[in-house]
Amino acid sequence: MVYTRRKRATPRKQASAYLSGQGGQTVQRYKAAKMSESDHWSTSNQLVNQLISTASPRLRSRVRDLVRNYPVFTRAVNAYSALMIGQGPKFQSKAVKPNGQPDEKLRRKIESSFYRWMEYDADASGRLHFFELQHMLCRQLIECGESFFQLTTQSKYKQNPLSLMPIEADRLVSSSFAKAKSGAECDYGLEFDKYTGKVLAYHVNVDDLGYEVKRVPAQNMLHIYQTLRPGQLRGVTPLAPAILFARAMSDYVGNELEAQRIASRYLSFVTSPNIGEYQAARGILGGKDEKAREDIDYIENALVEYLRPGEEIKFAEMPSRPGEAFSQIESYTTRMTAIALNLSYEVLSGDYKGINYSTSKAIRGDNQVFLAPDKFMHEYRSLRPTFYQWLQLEALTKDYIPSYYWKNPELIENHVWTYRDRPSTDPTRDATANIKNLEAGLVSPQSIILAQGGDPEEVVSEIAKYRKMLDEHKVQLKGHIPTPLANNPAALGASEELE
Repeated sequence: MVYTRRKRATPRKQASAYLSGQGGQTVQRYKAAKMSESDHWSTSNQLVNQLISTASPRLRSRVRDLVRNYPVFTRAVNAYSALMIGQGPKFQSKAVKPNGQPDEKLRRKIESSFYRWMEYDADASGRLHFFELQHMLCRQLIECGESFFQLTTQSKYKQNPLSLMPIEADRLVSSSFAKAKSGAECDYGLEFDKYTGKVLAYHVNVDDLGYEVKRVPAQNMLHIYQTLRPGQLRGVTPLAPAILFARAMSDYVGNELEAQRIASRYLSFVTSPNIGEYQAARGILGGKDEKAREDIDYIENALVEYLRPGEEIKFAEMPSRPGEAFSQIESYTTRMTAIALNLSYEVLSGDYKGINYSTSKAIRGDNQVFLAPDKFMHEYRSLRPTFYQWLQLEALTKDYIPSYYWKNPELIENHVWTYRDRPSTDPTRDATANIKNLEAGLVSPQSIILAQGGDPEEVVSEIAKYRKMLDEHKVQLKGHIPTPLANNPAALGASEELE
């Protein structure tokens, strides 16, 4: 017997046979990637920066148009800004001495100086509060997908020379204003290292005509956007998936309102053998000239139309408009917009029918979870860099910053931003839960105060002042015993009251 050695298939042929299903093997693939004769889904697989640079200008203009003219998009921008910033996160310095002990005096000085800068000097134009600039940042993130703030230095007459100058995303242009350094490229309005993607500078139009372009070093620009793909240099609006839904809904609403408006204005139709004589007899025209007659008459807001003999106008018989489907379509479109922004439908629509305490807590929890990455991005790419720049200039221009700052800056740079919690839907339940958590040792009073947007030190100080004022006026409230009574209740004859 002669044995013949079978030639073994190469790995590439084995893989090809497996993918083609040869040998009776069942092949599982991504059905979403399946192509068929009836499937004409053509997609683009461009590099992320090419895709964004091509589409972003049109996306920005469309979103801005919808924000101006479509109430749901207006609410979306306002809701995102309110949930992200609100009245502004609470800033607290955590400066310590070289031995690690808290420097309370320095902390209070840094906080008061920084808050003063927020109020008077943060905006380069001198008009907006620092937190108003942060609201603008949130609006730009939704409308444009990115926000730019140039860090500038202003007049010496300011307490701190640092200020922020907001820049429209449309002002960034690709130009040859500055030659790219070795290994760098200029595109998408940026100058960046083509190997690492590190941004070196920004090219910004100074005037509206674009005749003057300035080069802003990367260290002097805050560029905030959500990074979706590796190597991404510019941002894109998160409302992009909802634009077509919103535009269709906006047109639908406009058409329904226009149809209702026209239908509500027609009162009657008049037919007559001689329309001119009919009108002249009623003083509508000065004579019987057929050419001078009017086919439309007005009675208050209603219309009366005159038809020639034999003419007739019929309106298409339609069910009562807009119909039951209108609210369903409107709700669906609003829900899609909310999903695109990771917001709850109730917050975006303002529709709280059927909401109870449990569902409201779930809604608030979802909003906090989904907005947590955005708040992290906002803090570490906007708030903290701004404070670090401010502190450096404060140390250069003021004498209250200790000299060891330059050797160990982290000792004084340490700080926290605490976002104020939204108002409770049931204060009694939440207060009871906080008390139980305190008794169980699960939370600290400081954490509860910070979550409510307060400063623990200020709260304790205010409580002490309040109790002192009660003692001075000898006012006894439930839960508070004036100091004289507590020390010697019998001397004042108040022992029975205290019992």
